[in-house]
Amino acid sequence: MRKVKIITIILAILLLSLIAFGGIYIQTQNRMENKVRGYQLGRELDSQRVVELKVAEEESDEENTETTDNAETTQNTETTESTEETENTENAENTTEKNEEELKKETINNYEIVKQTIENRLDALNATDYTISLNKNDGTIRVELPENEFTDMYIYYLTAESLIEIKDKESEEVLLDNDMIKKAHYSYNVNNSGSYQIHEEIELTKEGQAKLNEILNNYALLQTEIDGIEEKEDNTESTTENTTSTENTTASVTTENVQNETNTTQTTENTEEDNSEQSKKIANLVIDDTTYEVTKIEDNKITVQIGTDTSNTTYVNNYMSQAAEIAMLQNSGKMPIKYETYSNRYEYSDITKQQIEIFALIVLGILLIVLIVFCIKYKMSGLLVSISFVGFLAIYSLIIRYTNVMISIEGICAIILIIFINLSFNQKLLEKTKKVNLLNEALKLTYKDIFSKIVPIIILTIVTCLTKWDNLSSFGMVMFWGIVLIAIYNLLVTRTFLKLKKQ
Repeated sequence: MRKVKIITIILAILLLSLIAFGGIYIQTQNRMENKVRGYQLGRELDSQRVVELKVAEEESDEENTETTDNAETTQNTETTESTEETENTENAENTTEKNEEELKKETINNYEIVKQTIENRLDALNATDYTISLNKNDGTIRVELPENEFTDMYIYYLTAESLIEIKDKESEEVLLDNDMIKKAHYSYNVNNSGSYQIHEEIELTKEGQAKLNEILNNYALLQTEIDGIEEKEDNTESTTENTTSTENTTASVTTENVQNETNTTQTTENTEEDNSEQSKKIANLVIDDTTYEVTKIEDNKITVQIGTDTSNTTYVNNYMSQAAEIAMLQNSGKMPIKYETYSNRYEYSDITKQQIEIFALIVLGILLIVLIVFCIKYKMSGLLVSISFVGFLAIYSLIIRYTNVMISIEGICAIILIIFINLSFNQKLLEKTKKVNLLNEALKLTYKDIFSKIVPIIILTIVTCLTKWDNLSSFGMVMFWGIVLIAIYNLLVTRTFLKLKKQ
């Protein structure tokens, strides 16, 4: 019975090892496909997307015209001042040099603002494994992103714009621009029937608040006011049509009646003109060329209605994502210079898969030598512990794959560290079982000895698991699952092997 249990555990470990290191191949259409999930590698081990952003041509043309204008003015001043004293020309040259330096500092500052805005956007989108570099000479921004299902979305938001403006409805004159907006956030309300209504709350700066008060004196911005004005306009149009029809019917009447009617129509037209002069103009709040209804204006906040109230889940999600996009783009910062995507290319890592496989084979070769030493030194106990160690590696590799742990270079270092800790655990357990006849007592001493020594590593693991940098997070997650597996696996499997051998 004891041999049957040992053989059963060995066969189970063998099966897990075949699945973990070999895979499960099932025919899909005309090819065999491995159904075991692969490792999720970091961009320094697998591949990455490299995007280069450059200043848009319109912006660069404007800068060139400004510099040429400055050059022309400086030339004019030089020609006029050449007839004057040399001291004045030197002062003029110094002032032009200072102006050029200030202009250069301002453009570099704008480049850095755009770079910071892009970083804020990527952070808001929970993109962690990325690098951004700025060329201060020409303003080129290089962004390196990992290749995954979110990469295209990240690239879109690198240069996306969300302009919020208040415009005159008729002339489309911009009354309040995007620079006067401080931030935005969205919310939703649910009525008794279960319908959702999404709202965007736009907060203005002090300058924007003053400008809004000025606009509200002459313009109607609330949707209720706009509806009232449009309703009055419709009524006046209908009354004018009625008066024209009555004038046509009474054309055959006496001239005295006609004169009376014309006098009355003139008086009504005069009153209508007076009313139109007293009425406000209509202003619209426009976000990316789309007009939205303003439902509330309170202090320095404008509440905008996104879509209509609906209980349809698809529409609700669309309106919610639309409102979240507006808030994210506004809160991430301003884009003082317009950028465009210059290049978007896929780059492979300098570390090839062949190099990773060679490194893995070297580590497995060293492990094989250590396990052979265990078998020679501790005989049957060493053989059973070695088989148990192979099962540990198989389960560990499956856990890393199915918990979506990203493996970076730091993650590989964590795997090697876990292998070393487990080897040390098994070696100390074999030593203590050799000296102490009681297996449970030897197991307690081994747990106490190993885990008391790796307390700093456990603290480091918890800290790195909570970081947002993917490389450190990879180290932390690999270490976390490894330490948990060491504690559980050796208690269930390794202990069972040694217990059956003792019996």
